[in-house]
Amino acid sequence: MDTNDGDGTPDSDPRHIDPAGDLADLIETGDADVTLADDQSPEELREFIEAVEAGEHDPVDPGTEAMVRIARAMLEETDEEE
Repeated sequence: MDTNDGDGTPDSDPRHIDPAGDLADLIETGDADVTLADDQSPEELREFIEAVEAGEHDPVDPGTEAMVRIARAMLEETDEEE
């Protein structure tokens, strides 16, 4: 898991800037309150995650990996609410 530099800014990798990864860090830790839109289906997020994991979105880059992390975190929050 990524660390935080103490001032609220995630430190995904000090060698490069990774805004998508930093956003995923915030959502995973619960520091950002993000919920599914009313017209967004949890099943669509699950399908997206499965498609990436099945290799249907090659090449997988850091941005795609961050989107999967964000989708998983949003699904966890949705599942907890049910």
